Amino acid sequence: MLSFITLAVAFATIISTTTAHYTFPNLLYKGVQYPDYTYIRRTWNYQNYYPLFDITSPVLQCFTSGSFPNPGTLTVSAGDTVGFTVSGRIVHEGPLLFYMAKAGFRQTAASISGAGNVWVKINETKPVVTDVPTRLELYQWPHYNASEVHIQIPPCLPTGDYLLRVEHIALHIAFEEGQHEFFGACAQLKVVNGGNGVMTPLTSFPGAYSSDEPGLLVDIHRNWTLPEEYQVPGPEVWRCGV
Repeated sequence: MLSFITLAVAFATIISTTTAHYTFPNLLYKGVQYPDYTYIRRTWNYQNYYPLFDITSPVLQCFTSGSFPNPGTLTVSAGDTVGFTVSGRIVHEGPLLFYMAKAGFRQTAASISGAGNVWVKINETKPVVTDVPTRLELYQWPHYNASEVHIQIPPCLPTGDYLLRVEHIALHIAFEEGQHEFFGACAQLKVVNGGNGVMTPLTSFPGAYSSDEPGLLVDIHRNWTLPEEYQVPGPEVWRCGV
């Protein structure tokens, strides 16, 4: 028979695992927080908050699976700032990334699937190195414990319909291959007052990441003496003028 202590530890592990997951259910724009999954595609884990491990899965495109209600499309201007709430807060170490995909000819933000070589990375975060001589405080992730995250739509982004993809990669158990956790969502946007930027380099999901690359197979708790050299997974960030 299992001891009381063993059962207690097991129960605590289950609870901590469940509560340490998160989703991005609400869009924030010009001081308004929209209802759950309004302008954001309902994710496959919207009820259980479970992370995605499989980087070969098409679910990685927008964290959706099967059919979902059309959440509508929000009109924004190039250069505006858009945000996402974090249900559960970002409670793991790892980079926060943003991607955008432009709808093609005769497509809309609602009809584009996110499949193919259509994504461009518009932002990424790296750990911030401090001089505090404590192991757990040697480096800090900018969005750790965040309840919301924000991104500026590139001012030079061409006018059109887009998917805006937010993604957080949790690395707390990534010292074993395949144990990186992906959380994210896609918002549907119509961008107006755009510029003439050329979006490059393009990437795809799946395809942007490999499970053994340094940014995904890394022990952030042991023997990581140069966190400033952390390599964020995926392509280079596209910036206006580049």
